[in-house]
Amino acid sequence: MTSQNLYEVKPLSLQDRKKLKRQYVYIIVFGVFAGAIFFFIYNFVLSTGQMGNIPVFIFTAFALIFALFISYFFWSTYLDLKKGIKHCYTGIVTDKRINKHTSSSARHNSGGSHRNGSSRKNTQTHYYITIENKQHSVNYKQFSQVKINEKVYLEVSPKKKEVLAFNVLEKNTETIESYNSIIRKQNFDNLEKSLPMREKDIELVKKIFFKKIRKNLIYLIPITVLLFILWKGLFIFLIPLIFAFVYYSIKVLIQINQYAKFKRNGYLKTINRVEVIDKLKTTSNRHSTAFQIKTSNGVFNVSEHIYNQVQAPQNVLLHKASFVNILYDVSIDELNN
Repeated sequence: MTSQNLYEVKPLSLQDRKKLKRQYVYIIVFGVFAGAIFFFIYNFVLSTGQMGNIPVFIFTAFALIFALFISYFFWSTYLDLKKGIKHCYTGIVTDKRINKHTSSSARHNSGGSHRNGSSRKNTQTHYYITIENKQHSVNYKQFSQVKINEKVYLEVSPKKKEVLAFNVLEKNTETIESYNSIIRKQNFDNLEKSLPMREKDIELVKKIFFKKIRKNLIYLIPITVLLFILWKGLFIFLIPLIFAFVYYSIKVLIQINQYAKFKRNGYLKTINRVEVIDKLKTTSNRHSTAFQIKTSNGVFNVSEHIYNQVQAPQNVLLHKASFVNILYDVSIDELNN
């Protein structure tokens, strides 16, 4: 695959200008909708003066934030049209990332307190691809079209970062060729062998396994305590706790049984040869960063170390602890690369 990377500044085409001007319509519609909501709240709730000055100040602050938000998008679109240029990138996709941002808003009861209220969660998902160490925001359709180490062409507006054009120029032809080659396919097909593990690998698997057990016990122990405390209460309130107790108990027992088999059979590992098709990183404000590799044998959650170690397309050997099904290491298959 050609690894030529190119950055250019080009004038906006007529189609690009139409696409940017269309943003004005979305901004105006959103502004009118938000303005109507604020007008309704002020006119029918706050204008009576029964709630005091503090709610009015908070309402005004929110209204100003929305006004600034709308003004920024309006102004950035105007600047993009005024400059009349677009930034064009041609290069290899070196990373893909999904970012999930979850926010919570409290619902109040009629008395205005949180005691009997509930919270509502809202999750926003953003998609990013990295072209030669420069990250770009794209939509889901564009994100799903491309894989790691494929060549793309991207056009974005300089201020608003609106994607004006997106094309995949070169696919991973090495992956296609490997499947078309009969000899290579015979060498690649479902190599699976069982071997004894080294002492340091056994310790690593134990650490990962007991971490999973502790995670389940964090839920199981409080549920068990609540069951003992509330056992003489109304049965209808105990039903969810009973279901949760049974679920986590069975889960922990299955994991313990799997570890017993793993130990009883002499700490064996299974090695599978697979082809890495794609990689994906998921970030979140609520959870730690997750790393995944998509292979010819399915999708696997891996550590950051393994994620950085493998590339697509590449043949690798997956080292999994038998019975407990823990992927603890990946090595490069030098013979079939």
